[in-house]
Amino acid sequence: MDFRLIIKKINNTLTEEEGRIFDSWYKESKDHRSYFHRVENNYQKGIDLVDIKKGWSGVSSKINKKEKRYSIYKYAAAIVLLITAGTIWFGEKENIKVNPPMDAVVIQKDSIQIGTDKATLTLEDGSEIVLEKGESVETDKASSNGEQLVYTDGQESPEKIIAKNILTIPRGGQFVLVLADGTKVWVNSETRLRYPVAFAANKTREVELVYGEAYFDVSPSTEHNGSHFVVHTAGQRVEVLGTEFNIKAYNEDTYVSTTLVEGKVIVENGSESKNLSPGHQSTMDRDSKKIGISKVDVYDEVSWKNGLFSFKNRSLEDIMQVLARWYDFDVVFHKKATEELTFNGVFRKTLSLKEILDIIQNTNLVEYEINGKTIIMK
Repeated sequence: MDFRLIIKKINNTLTEEEGRIFDSWYKESKDHRSYFHRVENNYQKGIDLVDIKKGWSGVSSKINKKEKRYSIYKYAAAIVLLITAGTIWFGEKENIKVNPPMDAVVIQKDSIQIGTDKATLTLEDGSEIVLEKGESVETDKASSNGEQLVYTDGQESPEKIIAKNILTIPRGGQFVLVLADGTKVWVNSETRLRYPVAFAANKTREVELVYGEAYFDVSPSTEHNGSHFVVHTAGQRVEVLGTEFNIKAYNEDTYVSTTLVEGKVIVENGSESKNLSPGHQSTMDRDSKKIGISKVDVYDEVSWKNGLFSFKNRSLEDIMQVLARWYDFDVVFHKKATEELTFNGVFRKTLSLKEILDIIQNTNLVEYEINGKTIIMK
């Protein structure tokens, strides 16, 4: 049973053939009927809780209308399942299972906190400034309100040596950076970015994503006398004229991925270069440097900047790795099979970790324990 048919039934958009499929499934068992009515009753509540329209607005204009409608159905389904029903649709299985809620085992007090806006700014002389939510900071080149760091607009002569700063986001943190040229960068947890405090006139604007993940909304080259913008990352070079894209290059990843939302970029590895078009992603193998390109779900790739976790057929191992960066915890798996379980879902980043793990646990496929800042997946 395709879950999208349930959503279409609620919205009265089933075709005649789909209606027959749904009716057959609905009449099959009492559990199916109970499940449908629970989803139906909570459908609007589920969408409001995650505010899918707001989360989608940042990229909706970049995707064609047909794909947009499909994605809204898809993520509405995941939201209703995960947030309201305490049940999850997983892998490629078609049978829907409704389970009673389970309680987590807490060995030591849960000290895991929700992530927040925080970063460390390292100046050219090596001195460090802590940036925290609610705290204002000013330097001679920038100012911060505790949520973003903004550099003063200005250019330097090509001959002048321009100082560079480093912005480091710890686990459990995030921050927004506005560079001197107006480029806006959303910087994810466990990320380090090196950049100049100003840009030389008529020179290429260059920054380095040392490691981690960042979303770039680049100030167009037309506003900077044609100067291109380049991001260097782990042997990869991404050149743009003015566009929106996401780069993920965590140290533990075996590849560097670049996802294009809008515009056009050129991805280079020193020996070859490839063009990216919107809705596509390049992946560069760190060892071989080989670059591959594939079409991806842009919403799934960049939803983190809109305050959401979006998991589409992701393994539990990958999901826990993403959550660990935001909530700052360690995870231990008791079984390899547990690591490989796949799930779908969309969660707000303002949810507590326990709320998310309880939803996963209530599939009855996996249990967890909290031991201080370590999560044990059984």
